[in-house]
Amino acid sequence: MSQLQKEIDANHAAFFKDWTLQAAKNWKTLQKHPAYEASYRRLSAIQALKAYLVVPTYSKPSAAFFFEAHNDTLVSHVNASVGAWRASLQSLRSCIENALCAAYYNEHPVELELWGEGKFIIGLTELLRYFEKHPRLSKLAENVSGLGYLRAEYATLSKAVHASAANFRMTDPVSDVLLWDPDPVKAAMWSAREKRTIEGVCLLLTCLHSERLQGTQLTPLRDALSFSLSASSRTLLKQAVSVIIQSP
Repeated sequence: MSQLQKEIDANHAAFFKDWTLQAAKNWKTLQKHPAYEASYRRLSAIQALKAYLVVPTYSKPSAAFFFEAHNDTLVSHVNASVGAWRASLQSLRSCIENALCAAYYNEHPVELELWGEGKFIIGLTELLRYFEKHPRLSKLAENVSGLGYLRAEYATLSKAVHASAANFRMTDPVSDVLLWDPDPVKAAMWSAREKRTIEGVCLLLTCLHSERLQGTQLTPLRDALSFSLSASSRTLLKQAVSVIIQSP
């Protein structure tokens, strides 16, 4: 083993020790922030959509996209729990893409098969355009269908992905490398983005499958959705698609 390799390996050992200690320290700093409990309640709505709606009614290949969307929200939550804000926002952006793809491919088995062969791909703009014209969504306001939230959040989150906004950067004027930032203000900023993203996904699937949520149908799902939907969204859903979701 060369001297250079020994030095690099020693640096790796030191780096590993430093970042794991810092991650634990950050978690202790941030764990009492109210954003995290609220986040996990919202995640229960995504889990419920997966269990009560997606798994029973979607094809397995299309459901796999929603599984990935659910996983994206968990990755975002964990990254945010140690102050890795940019990575957490990137995961939320991926959640939007995967949730829309799940709903789209469930209605397009031919395109899904072509996607599996590497012969088809659809972008966010085309996905939104498709759902804007969808017969179960086209007559609904965008704050009811969730499409307005998803479009706005995707644009905002893309700034984090492409590092085009200074307030999403992880480094500061005195740091060349900054893996973490246990700033409670940034926790609140992340929480706002996560709330709108999850609310948009929940509204979209609720409106697409509103006939399955009428009356007392799927009560456990409707109960879980209460943690992800604002009072105004619950009122609008009742008025627009006759889905009643009680307050949490």
